[in-house]
Amino acid sequence: MIEPRPEVRALPAYRPGRPSGVAADAMQNLAANENPWGPSPRAVAAWRAWDGGSTYPDMAGQMLKEVLEKRWGVPPAALLLGTGSGHLIKCLSEAYLRPGDRVATVHPTFSLYAHGARLMGAEVAAMPGTGASVDWGALAGWVARHRPRLVFLCTPNNPTGDVAPRAAIEAVLAALGDEGLLVLDEAYRDFAAAPPDTVSLAARHPHVALLRTLSKVYGLAGLRVGALVADPSVIDAVGRVREPFAVSAPALAMGRAAVEDEAHRQWVVEAVQAGRARLEAALAERGWAVNPSQGNFAWAAPPAGDAERWQRDLMARGILVRWGGSFGVKDRLRITVGTSAQEHLLLAALDAVAASRREKQAGGGPVG
Repeated sequence: MIEPRPEVRALPAYRPGRPSGVAADAMQNLAANENPWGPSPRAVAAWRAWDGGSTYPDMAGQMLKEVLEKRWGVPPAALLLGTGSGHLIKCLSEAYLRPGDRVATVHPTFSLYAHGARLMGAEVAAMPGTGASVDWGALAGWVARHRPRLVFLCTPNNPTGDVAPRAAIEAVLAALGDEGLLVLDEAYRDFAAAPPDTVSLAARHPHVALLRTLSKVYGLAGLRVGALVADPSVIDAVGRVREPFAVSAPALAMGRAAVEDEAHRQWVVEAVQAGRARLEAALAERGWAVNPSQGNFAWAAPPAGDAERWQRDLMARGILVRWGGSFGVKDRLRITVGTSAQEHLLLAALDAVAASRREKQAGGGPVG
């Protein structure tokens, strides 16, 4: 049997929000940070109108780039499309990392930054934290000490939900110097109340790149469309390792229609922000420790700290949430903001679990 590279053998498998074998319609899925309202009706219409399949898609995705230029203020030469942000993270690692290089990030955060680094034989320096939030003010010092070639920052951070302030980003950039690239993953940017203007920063600085996705606010997670915003020199390098025709023709068509429907995007943003406020307030009322989030999810610790048991108990009642252990934080859960109906089911399940535990405690039996 042929053996894979040692770097591949050492890679941990990615753990999705919905466990393997659990059908999407079998549970209320509040574990994957998906958009429960779905894509714009215009995007659905574009899917139904698509009748191709025998020809290759536009490799550059020019028509989608044109609407992204209008929406984000980014010229097409500074845009590269990929099959989701995860694909582009891997491409960045392949384009820039060498064995022995170092990648800096924070803990906890999205696992694919470390995955791409280790695939290329690079080291990962994750700044430790409490697990509740990120100490953005300490990050520049961490970067200066470790001298990484790539820095990956998720902002709002997944799973903690906090946004990197502009001052902290600029401090990290200054600490990085001219031999590194700062990558800001902005998958959840649309849901933040007042995110910093990173497009102008990337336009002025060739050592800043932005990752964005159509999976979250635009509801196209199943289509896999992501975008890299960066200096044309970075776009050229990453484009050389990205697979040809990476984004399918129906994904390009749906992506264009979704981005053009600004009213639907804004409706989703407002629904998430209102739902997030209700969810965090409801968790706090029930004694949970809640870290204020700017994503489409809450990050909270149950009163007794037994988060994994809560995850199992909620799953038994038809509710999927994400245990923080997959991020290395065992006392917390990440809960996606759902529809009002899903919110009602979640809170009812939380109350049912709590009541069951009280009954067992009163009877002297084991809890859980």
